[in-house]
Amino acid sequence: MKPTACALPMLCLIPALTALASPPPQHWSAEFSESAPGSFLPANADLKLTFSSPLTTDQRTQLHLELDDIDISDMVQWRNDDLLYRPVRKLDTGEHHLRLMYYGQDGTVREIGYWHFEVRHSSSLKSVSLEGNTELTVNQRLAEHNMGGPEAFNASGFSQWYSELETDHLRFEGQADLEYVNRASQGTTGRRLDMTRMTILAETDSTSVTAGDQSMGESSLVMDGYQQRGMAGDIRLDRMQSDLKLFSMKGTRALGLRDGIGLEDADNRITGGRWQSRWEPGESTEIQFSATYLSGRVSGTNASSWPANPANSVHDGYAWNAVMDGFFMDRSLRMRLEHANSHYDFDGRDFGFEAVSDSAWSGLVTLDPKPSEADTPVYWRLGAEAQQVGAFYRSIAHRTLPNDLYMRRLFVSGEHDKWFWDTSYTLEENNLDRNASYPTTETKRWQAQLGFSDYEEPEPGSLLAHLGQPSYTLSLNRTRRQHLSTPSSYFPEDLTTEGVQVSASFQKPRWNWSVEAGIDRLTDHTGWQPDTHLQHLGWQLGLELSDRYYITAGIQDTRTRYRAGGESIDQQLYSLGATADLIPDRLSARIDLSLDHYNAQDDPFFAQREVNRYASGQLNWTIREPDTNRSGLALTLSYSGNRLQDRLWGNNPLNEEQIWLEVQTTLPTTYPSARP
Repeated sequence: MKPTACALPMLCLIPALTALASPPPQHWSAEFSESAPGSFLPANADLKLTFSSPLTTDQRTQLHLELDDIDISDMVQWRNDDLLYRPVRKLDTGEHHLRLMYYGQDGTVREIGYWHFEVRHSSSLKSVSLEGNTELTVNQRLAEHNMGGPEAFNASGFSQWYSELETDHLRFEGQADLEYVNRASQGTTGRRLDMTRMTILAETDSTSVTAGDQSMGESSLVMDGYQQRGMAGDIRLDRMQSDLKLFSMKGTRALGLRDGIGLEDADNRITGGRWQSRWEPGESTEIQFSATYLSGRVSGTNASSWPANPANSVHDGYAWNAVMDGFFMDRSLRMRLEHANSHYDFDGRDFGFEAVSDSAWSGLVTLDPKPSEADTPVYWRLGAEAQQVGAFYRSIAHRTLPNDLYMRRLFVSGEHDKWFWDTSYTLEENNLDRNASYPTTETKRWQAQLGFSDYEEPEPGSLLAHLGQPSYTLSLNRTRRQHLSTPSSYFPEDLTTEGVQVSASFQKPRWNWSVEAGIDRLTDHTGWQPDTHLQHLGWQLGLELSDRYYITAGIQDTRTRYRAGGESIDQQLYSLGATADLIPDRLSARIDLSLDHYNAQDDPFFAQREVNRYASGQLNWTIREPDTNRSGLALTLSYSGNRLQDRLWGNNPLNEEQIWLEVQTTLPTTYPSARP
């Protein structure tokens, strides 16, 4: 049935009547119920706005929704008269805000609504999260020839976990690393299954307590800054701009779960505290003061005892330091001074000699002047550093710090447009108390580097357009180490090493290549060892045949020559590699070949002439990619072969091959689960 003439005008009037039924923009309103006081949203919830009156399609296009000041209009959906936004990932815990804006075609801008809402896990918990990644690898050797090891079957696993729980006034955090090996002798802790790292943290706005593996303090003359097993408590005094930290830790590294927190052994425990305060006398100046005191005992096997009957020695002592670290001139100038004292029993508690005291100090000054206002400004960094550690200085929490050493260093670095450079000069001296029974050694070390990196595309038709985008580096170094005094029981020492290295690399969209050359000279002014001259030349190439195929190649040539007699040692290393993505994200392959010629037939000390051939290949099949809370599975079939020929004596000391099958599964874990 055809519409009558009078019906057609009525149909045309429907859009106009609908528009007239909709209120003007100044009367538009929307409701977001989750913004009511006391209400909250889970992290993966949808955000929905309900309008009091229906809107036309044209009117909807003039609305813009902002989440935390970010326009998300392109990601919203209209369902009937509701505006719906489904987050692409979980919203962060805490306060958020929504803003609905109207942008009319006539330039009118109006805010329709503005809402605050909170994202949290529940009414009592702000957030609860658990993240982990577990990886299990099984290796089975399928075939071998002349292989003496490793074992034909190996299995290993590693799992990392992080959890967080937060209330309105308290936050908990936990971390743990698990390790599995099928042979206890291969484990980090000598066990098949163990927790190699664990940390538990509880904190409020002003206090925190941490148990497990953690860094008890910054690197200094009294602490090495490494992670130790123990317990620490922090108190933040904001009004005084100060922090107080008390800690107790194990004196040596603790790795396993059986070691607990690490405080059970009184003969292997260090206890101390650290005070830090900040002072800001001006807007561009900040000065930090800190002091640390620690004391305790460290136990370990006496190196002088027989392995069959080792003696355990306990070293006790204490140490303290005071540090001033200042930043001036908008933090462009830094000055740091540190003084430390130690009292340490070197031979152990039960071995005759008493503990001795000594001191150490260090100073650092750096200047980063403001760059010039030119179109291509120059950035400079200048500095000076000095450190003196007494002959008998040793902190029980930093026993690897070299003692009996006085070091001074100057350094300069800078950048200008495409150029960069740095240089430093270091002077070291030992035997500070001038003990006549030991030599006094002075070491002078100098190094410099100049580089150029072009970030602009070469001009079409130029030589660099064919070679590639260039980058050049020139490096120089020289070291002189000599005895200022030598007792009769020591060999004299006076060595000079000098080196020059030059490298150039070129980058194209599909390939890159580089060349490097260098010379190193060693001169023994005492004549105890022969003077040598080493020169090397290298070339590398990376070629992308397509998006799925890639080839690498390289040549290294090294020659060491004895300057007195002219004898030389030559080595040439050739390498070739290829990678193929046979089925994208599913099946890939790699092959590596190398040929090493080593000719030291004229070496007067140890004559050799060998050829080493090495080949390896891998075929990787990804059966399933790992995803959140879903394990992945991958298979790898690999081959390696190594053949060594002795061309001087005519024998073949090495000729081995093996084929392995590896199965690996990976499981990423997240709670609450993120929205796909």
